[in-house]
Amino acid sequence: MLDLDAIPYFPLKLTPDGTNWLVNHPITGVTSKLNSAAYWLAQLCDGQHTLGEIFAELAQAYQTTQARVMALSEPLLQPLTEDSILWWRRQRMQLWRLPPPYAVLWDLTKRCNLRCRHCVVNGGHSGHEELSLGECQRLINEMAAFGVRQLILSGGEPLLRRDFFQICEYATSQRLSLQIATNAALINQRTAQRLAVLGASAQVSLDGATPDIHDDFRQVAGSWERTIRGIRHLVTAAVPVTLAATVTTTNINQIPALYELANDLGVHTFRILPFVPYGRGAEALALEVSPPEMQAVTAYLRRRREEGDLLVAPMEFECTFAPTSLNHTESSSRIGCDGAVGYGTITSSGEVLPCNFFAGVEAENIKEHDFAWIWENSRFLNYFRSLTVADIHGTCQRCAWLPTCRGSCLAANFAHGDIFQSNCHCWLVVQSQETTSPVH
Repeated sequence: MLDLDAIPYFPLKLTPDGTNWLVNHPITGVTSKLNSAAYWLAQLCDGQHTLGEIFAELAQAYQTTQARVMALSEPLLQPLTEDSILWWRRQRMQLWRLPPPYAVLWDLTKRCNLRCRHCVVNGGHSGHEELSLGECQRLINEMAAFGVRQLILSGGEPLLRRDFFQICEYATSQRLSLQIATNAALINQRTAQRLAVLGASAQVSLDGATPDIHDDFRQVAGSWERTIRGIRHLVTAAVPVTLAATVTTTNINQIPALYELANDLGVHTFRILPFVPYGRGAEALALEVSPPEMQAVTAYLRRRREEGDLLVAPMEFECTFAPTSLNHTESSSRIGCDGAVGYGTITSSGEVLPCNFFAGVEAENIKEHDFAWIWENSRFLNYFRSLTVADIHGTCQRCAWLPTCRGSCLAANFAHGDIFQSNCHCWLVVQSQETTSPVH
């Protein structure tokens, strides 16, 4: 039975196809076809109206009864809900007026010189949708005028753009600080020196302490040697380097050796990232490590951080190693990371998102609106900001660390089919499920 007081939200893009509309599920890749009536139903599921209000509007538009609309709608709403294409809450989405984000991660291109197994943007050869130099400069002006302070230029591989340094120089002329997210395989001595002059820092992806692990993960022979060489050039040029490793089943046993390698290379910070099965990564589910394995890695790196050899960046759920917060968690408290609040992401085609793991949702594009307008008015950004503790299912509701972690990465949940589940990466959730599971 449908709950007429519940508030549905349809987050995905709808593409016209003759008299019908196509919706592509970004997780499963399955494309569904909607007729015009189903299209309008989906459009009205905007996160601000109850199902009863939507039925009343459709009944008036089609000059029929709400009971008739309900009977026709239920066969559509049920599978959309089961496939997590339709999201349900008890509160209406709010429209927020927030300060500008401190930082913006901007994918300059989808083109890449590697074929990484986990790539969220499916990086490769195509760059036909990327912004022109003029559009990039206009966007930089908009962000600087709005109050953004840092740009993180990523890709694909951002250095593949011939106008890469023109974009960097223009950004710094507008007093934006720069970080470059790169695989470093294209960085030579001159490139490193130019980055140093710009005052840029760099985050370099390295996923193995040995060439065999890294090259297999990046699917290009010789990439480990070129990345190591690029890191050395950056360190020599005094560019601050964060070495970032995505933890997978192929490299989890190498994390201690990778930490030692980072220390030997003289980088500034060591960082681990969880594998999220999205984009190309959705085809490599076997790469995802279990939460208890990630717990062990996190415990190891916390010990190394205390020894002071090398700065270790904050890690997901490490708050569970410390005493619980004394703060009480209200049901209205916001959940999720600081995406759409303290920082945002711009895709290579110009869409503005909380992070690029939500590629595929309906999002506003800087080719159609300026950045400040999107930051304030984007439906998806405002929906993401509106999610609260009351929306989480299961273990997280009862967790003493919830005021600190806020449910952590909602994108990981989205990639696993339910954005509102207790966080699928958290070891406390796994332990709770094991404790409450019936014995057979």
